[in-house]
Amino acid sequence: MLLVGGLVGAALIASFGLSRPAGNPAEVRVTVPRGVTLDGLVDALGDSGLAPRPWVNSWALRLRGSLDTVRAGTHRMPGDAHAWEVAGLLAANSSVEPGVRLTIVDGMSVWQVAARLERLGIGTAKDFITLAADRGAAVKLGLPVGAKRPPRPDGVAATYLEGFLYPDTYFFDTGATQQQVVARVTGRFRRVWDKLKRQFSVDMALARTNYGLDELGLVTLASLVAKEAQDRTEGPKIAGVFLNRIREGMRFQTDPTLMYRPDRVGKPPSPRERRDRSNPYNTYAYDGLPPGPITSPGEAALRAALVPARHDYIFFAARRDGSGRHAFARTLKEHDANIDRYLR
Repeated sequence: MLLVGGLVGAALIASFGLSRPAGNPAEVRVTVPRGVTLDGLVDALGDSGLAPRPWVNSWALRLRGSLDTVRAGTHRMPGDAHAWEVAGLLAANSSVEPGVRLTIVDGMSVWQVAARLERLGIGTAKDFITLAADRGAAVKLGLPVGAKRPPRPDGVAATYLEGFLYPDTYFFDTGATQQQVVARVTGRFRRVWDKLKRQFSVDMALARTNYGLDELGLVTLASLVAKEAQDRTEGPKIAGVFLNRIREGMRFQTDPTLMYRPDRVGKPPSPRERRDRSNPYNTYAYDGLPPGPITSPGEAALRAALVPARHDYIFFAARRDGSGRHAFARTLKEHDANIDRYLR
């Protein structure tokens, strides 16, 4: 019986594996990330219209050993290639073409991404900042950017793409436009975010009910976690501190918000900047969350914002012992003791 079932399965794979997709352009491009998994490779094929039956592509890739040899990059494929052909092209790397590799890492700001794109020859940094300030374009991409923000008193342009340039390594054709880059990286954000929203729908409802956090608020909270949690395992604990501060009516007072401007990102804050009310992102000078994210968080930080740790800590201080970890405190007295121990 098992033999018969196996033969039937093989026949189905062979039949569907030779079935050609319809409706694609004559040629499509498949982007294969570095370190791709089998499921990730099937997803990439699906994004390009080459996996009408993902399970067939998965088996074809397994049988041809494609995952063992495929190179990261952009692969050019016939739009009507069937699963067996696709697996063979990926295994032989005969379809890969030279292109541009863009890496966005946790903690990068929109201005740093703009500078990186300019170095790669994908438009100018100035053009990218203009694109990032276009709320209408961000809304059309399906991003939860919230209402239009008033002009910043310090004259810095709005950054509606901040929070949604998902950290990952991407490959683009030579000659790719900034609009194509934005569509790809924000599309990656949407896929990750939609998955988390489905998985933690109850937690999202609680965040709105208990703390008044909508989608933009949660992504903004995740961006603060991404900047503060050098050790990702601390992310849920740090998110819990911020939520406890909302509950207690305390300001967030997190240093990375002081530096959210193009000339100050990545630099240490000064006492003067804690008093600077020209920066609306300054959580020492203003209550609540900043107007929007201050970096584009990865999945770990997004998950931490959705599922924070429950505790009664309301302070944390960097240990500065090389571990990247923090000392947490329930009272100002405990916090001052941690500062004396680790920072002074």
